[in-house]
Amino acid sequence: MVKIPFIGRKKNEKKENLPFFRGISGIEPSRGVNTAHRNPLVVKAAAGLSDVFGDTNKLRSDSNYENEFELFDAMLSLDPELNGAIRAVSLTGNKYMIDWKNSKNARIREAIKLLVEETIDFDDFLINAMRNLMVYGNDINKIVGRGGVGVEQIQSLPVSQTTITDGRPSSQAADRTNPMIEPTTYILREALSTEQSFSADEILHVKIDYRSNWYLDPKNRWSYGIWGASRFSSLKSAIRAKYNTINNRIALEESMTKQFITIKSEAIAHITDPDEQRDRLVFIMDEIIATLESLRGDQIPIFPDYVEIHHTDTRNTIPDNTSFLDMVNGDIAAVLQVPRVASGQERGSTFAATYNANVWAVGAIARLQAIVTQGVQQLFSKHLELIGIEHRLSDLPKLTFEPIDEEAPIERMRRAKLGYEGGIITLNQALELIGEPNIGEEGDIRQTDESSSGDMGDLPRPNSQPGNETEPEELPEETPDEQ
Repeated sequence: MVKIPFIGRKKNEKKENLPFFRGISGIEPSRGVNTAHRNPLVVKAAAGLSDVFGDTNKLRSDSNYENEFELFDAMLSLDPELNGAIRAVSLTGNKYMIDWKNSKNARIREAIKLLVEETIDFDDFLINAMRNLMVYGNDINKIVGRGGVGVEQIQSLPVSQTTITDGRPSSQAADRTNPMIEPTTYILREALSTEQSFSADEILHVKIDYRSNWYLDPKNRWSYGIWGASRFSSLKSAIRAKYNTINNRIALEESMTKQFITIKSEAIAHITDPDEQRDRLVFIMDEIIATLESLRGDQIPIFPDYVEIHHTDTRNTIPDNTSFLDMVNGDIAAVLQVPRVASGQERGSTFAATYNANVWAVGAIARLQAIVTQGVQQLFSKHLELIGIEHRLSDLPKLTFEPIDEEAPIERMRRAKLGYEGGIITLNQALELIGEPNIGEEGDIRQTDESSSGDMGDLPRPNSQPGNETEPEELPEETPDEQ
């Protein structure tokens, strides 16, 4: 609790002893103080907003990107829904299995196992490939290896700094009538002092939806079927509109006065000199400002009864843009083909809608995983070529990703139990569902009603349970008189 310890100021008290205070929005500042920074209409008066606005305003207004990939990086770093969806999909690359039994050649098997388990960070390679396919549609890696040794390292090249050429001379233009179709050279930081070029044989390029994709590189060269298509392409306008709306709303909220302070006439009722009244009001305002600016988050100011703080209700003043932002976030989930909960949105939905969204999401992610699997096969083959081991693709160990919608063990157990007890499946089939071995011919019999014990339709009569039977009571014999 903070209390202002003033009642008044003597008429001849020196003003030099008063501390220097800054003003706040909604209060008339003291005379002789520079108040340019106190203008409530200046948005940068709120801490941190200038930095946030600088980044997002560049995202929605700047078109001077070297290529689309730099724009995609900015979108990913600034939008949490977009980042959450990409992170959820990329982490599915961490759940994989390699079928070593598929390779009958022990030499091939040992060479691939050494590459995966000791030479390279294979988990990180798979996760990064899934991420880059979602963001850029391309994952470009430089293969570092030696003859007789194999692949020693995989260096991920920044997609935004990489260009591809087909070996044509610089005088021959690559336009839509004569685009680049067959890549021969990959160039890193082309036309810069740090330029590096690599043959296509040294590059592992994993891409998606590339066969009919047109791409214009930073050097104004058209290519067809070389670069993969990014799913972010259709989100550029949506993300820019989203942050245009957010920035405008924040700027409007910060420009509005949240509170104002009034000083009642009782503060100067006992003063008759107009100059002294004005000095008294200035002194009170300075003390109020100093008190409010010195407060911690857990402190509450206590002012005299002639000082009142009024809070402004802005809920009905600023239009609500929640529905528009929700629509944009829904577009993000739809384009990336992930459930909305994967991008951090917890809005409820019907069971049918959620189920259908999960089905489509599983199919889309499985497609990405299949492309990454093809890239892994190329990596394994390149490794064996450098070592000098002859092979066919069918000789390589198979990499498979675990199902995304894999059923929990308790759910499989419950499903097997219900199927067997209902007579739908046999005991051996139920055991197969839960991953247990069969028990022979006796397990091929389905459970039927005849094998169940007792009639479960009626309640048992009293004393009719086994072991509790009683003889029925005999009726007394009739006497002649009763007859």
